[in-house]
Formats: sequence, C-alpha cells, structure tokens
Amino acid sequence: MQKKKTKPNEIDLVIFDVNQTMFSLNALKKKFKEFGLKQSLVNNWFLSVLKEGFSSSLSQQFVNFKRIGKNELIKIFLQNNTPYNHKNINSILEEFGNLKVHPDIKTSLKYLKKNKIKIVTLTNGSVLNTKLLLKKNNINNFIDECFSINSFKIWKPAREVYLKTCEKMKIKPGRALMIAAHGWDINGAKLAGLKTAYITRYEKKLSDFYYRPDYVGSDSREIIKKLDF
Repeated sequence: MQKKKTKPNEIDLVIFDVNQTMFSLNALKKKFKEFGLKQSLVNNWFLSVLKEGFSSSLSQQFVNFKRIGKNELIKIFLQNNTPYNHKNINSILEEFGNLKVHPDIKTSLKYLKKNKIKIVTLTNGSVLNTKLLLKKNNINNFIDECFSINSFKIWKPAREVYLKTCEKMKIKPGRALMIAAHGWDINGAKLAGLKTAYITRYEKKLSDFYYRPDYVGSDSREIIKKLDF
C-alpha cells in the first residue's frame, strides 16, 4: 500500500492563544466602570499582569496569572485613588469566566475541524477558566486539548512552553501553527520552530525586531483562508 505523501508545509496542529486572541476582554470594562475605574485601564492592567508574569519567569520564580492579576488590580485602584475591597477584586477576576468569543473564531474552528486538524489552546491563564469559556461560548467540541503555563511553571513566550505542548500532542514543532494576537507570543513560538500566524486586531503592528510570522490577518478567518490543506 502506497504511503500518503505529505507537503513540507502541511499543518497537523493549530494552537490558539486564549485571552484577546479567542476571547475579548470587553466584559472586564463594565466591571472596571462599576467599581469606579476608567474602562481604558483594562488594557493597562492586562499589560502589567503580563509584565510581572514575564518577570517571574526570568527570575525563575513562577507565579500564576490569578495571583499576579489580583496584585496588579490593587495597584490600579491605588494608583487611581479609587477605594476598593477584596470583593471588588474577586468580582473583576471572576469576570474572566464570562468573556465573549470573537465572532471569527467559531468559523475558523469549524473549518479546521472539517479538515481534520488537531486544535488546542495554550494560555498564560488557567485550563479551568479556558474550559469554562469554551463551554459558555459553545465551542468546546472543537477543541482537542487545553494547555496552561501552570503545568510548565514558566510563562509564554518561553520556547519550552510551545515545545512541550507539541510534545504532549505528539506533533513535531514544524508541523504546528501558533495563532495569537500578541507579537511576543508569535515570536516565542517562531523561535521554538513552530509556524506562526499573527492576528492584528489589537496591536495593529508587529514590532520590527520580532521574527516575521508565516501568516498575518486582521482576524482568524483571514488567516485560515491563507492555509493550504
């Protein structure tokens, strides 16, 4: 029996980042406003969480998203002279379980599944929250597995996070595609040997010192159209 020929550029696995790539953070803006904070501070807070997470990895002192998120929220309240209590803080963090999926994502997942591509998520948050979001947004049936940095004890964009994800899925890095809306995520995956796809909906432009992604699009549908299965 003749073996099936594979293309050098064939993709067997697609890895989706979660926050901002699959799900919008807009739900958090309502919570910020409810507790007296400007809605525009959501992005500032999220970026500060990432900064502290990256720092914890570089100093080899792993701290998870929730703990950092709580600390950075308290700073945001203090920096803006806004009173807070722990109930407010927990209420904002719990809203992470109510994020809405971007409209393009479900279409892309359907197309990938139709073409028998394995699909996983990889987040700097938790697997528990990712699964909750997938279920609430009715897209859990498209996902084969969920991964979190909590298992690897180091934040993305460390190369080993992407490599270990591929290893667990028994897929060679060169046959995996990382889709993300953050340049640092794309660059980390590229350095690990994965193919990469950059969604421009948030940052708009990739920093010029990062390695170029294989695909670029304003949303996941635009990227999926460029893939040749």
